[in-house]
Amino acid sequence: MSNPGGKMKGRGRVILWISVGLVVALFAFRFWRVSTKESYASISSIQEAEGKPVEVTDASRGNLETWTSLSGTVEGSFQYPVISTNSIAVTGVAKKEGDRVKAGDVLIRLEKGAPNPMLLSYDRSLALYEDARADAERMRSLYKEGAVSKQVLDKAELALAVAKGDLANAREGTSLVATHAGVVTSVLVKEGEMANAYAPLMWVARIDSVRVRFDAGSTQAAELKAGQKAVWSSGGNGDSGTGTVSRIDLSADPESHLVKGEALFPNPGGTLLPGAVLSFKALSGERRSVIRVPIDCIVERSGEAIVFAVEAAGDTLIARRRAVKMGLMTPDEVEIVSGLEAGDRVVRFGQTLLEDGDRVKIIRGGEAPAR
Repeated sequence: MSNPGGKMKGRGRVILWISVGLVVALFAFRFWRVSTKESYASISSIQEAEGKPVEVTDASRGNLETWTSLSGTVEGSFQYPVISTNSIAVTGVAKKEGDRVKAGDVLIRLEKGAPNPMLLSYDRSLALYEDARADAERMRSLYKEGAVSKQVLDKAELALAVAKGDLANAREGTSLVATHAGVVTSVLVKEGEMANAYAPLMWVARIDSVRVRFDAGSTQAAELKAGQKAVWSSGGNGDSGTGTVSRIDLSADPESHLVKGEALFPNPGGTLLPGAVLSFKALSGERRSVIRVPIDCIVERSGEAIVFAVEAAGDTLIARRRAVKMGLMTPDEVEIVSGLEAGDRVVRFGQTLLEDGDRVKIIRGGEAPAR
C-alpha cells in the first residue's frame, strides 16, 4: 500500500533544495558582476575624465563702499533756553511743545507788577518813559527858540534814553520772546507758577538743520572720522537726507566703553524732529576702480588667502591656485590688491575640493575662457 504522506514530504524537500540552489546562484552571480570590469564608473573617475564641477565668476573692476550703521537722538543744530531775569509769576504760556516760532514771537507772559521793591514794574516804567519823552520834546522846542541852553537839552535827552532802557528791560521782564526761529522742544513752566530767575522756562531749537548725537562701539568708532558722508532714510514714507559726521570723540566713556559722536543733517522741510531717534549710515570706507570678486571666492589655507583661477590648457580647463592680497571688504565683495587681473575667471563655488592643477568643468558662470 502506497504512503501519500511520504510522497508529499519528498516533494517538499525537492522544492526546498531547488529554492536554496536558486538563492545561492543569485548571490554568486551578484558577486561575479561586482568583481568584473563591467562595474559602474566611480565619481572620482568621472571627475578625472571630465573635470570637477565648479561655478565661476569674473574678477571685475569697480567701486567698493563700506557703511557703518548708527543711531542717535535728534537735536536742533542750535537750541537755547527761554529765561526770566526775575523771580516772578507766569501769567500765560503762549506756545506749546512742537509749535514753530519766529524771532520776536511771544513765548511766555509774566506778571507786569514789580516782583520786589528794587525793580520797576512795567506800568511805572512806561509812565516814566512817557514823561521823559514829553520833557525832551519840550526842551527841544525851547532850545530852538534860545530859551534854554544846550546843557539843559542834553540832560533831558539823557533822561529820555535812561527811561527808554528801563522800559525795554521791564517789557523783556513781562514778555519773553523767541530770539531765533525754531521749534519749541520743551515747556517747563505752567500758567500761575513762579518763574525762578535764570532757570530755563522753555527750550527752543532751530531745525533747519539738526544734529544727531550717537554712541558707537569700539569697532564702529575705529571706522569713523569727522567729515565722512552720512545718509538717513525712512522706509515708511520714503524721506531721506545726506549729511556728515561732524565729531567723534578720541576716547571712550570709562563706564559704558562707548565713543560719543555727532552727525549734522540739513533739515529744510522740518522732517526730522528734535527728540526723535534716527538711524543712519556713515560711509566708513570706499575704493574707486579696484579689482573685486565676490567674497565667496576666497579660501583660507595654511593661513593664506587664495583663489582658484580657471585657465585653459589646450582643450582642458585647469584650476590654478593663486595667493591674493585683500584690501577693503564689504559683506558681499572684497578688493583684490594683488593676485588677479580684471577679467580673470575665478571659481566661486566648488573650490573647497580643488587642488592646484585639477581639471575642472564649468557648470555655471558663463562660457569657458577663451583659449
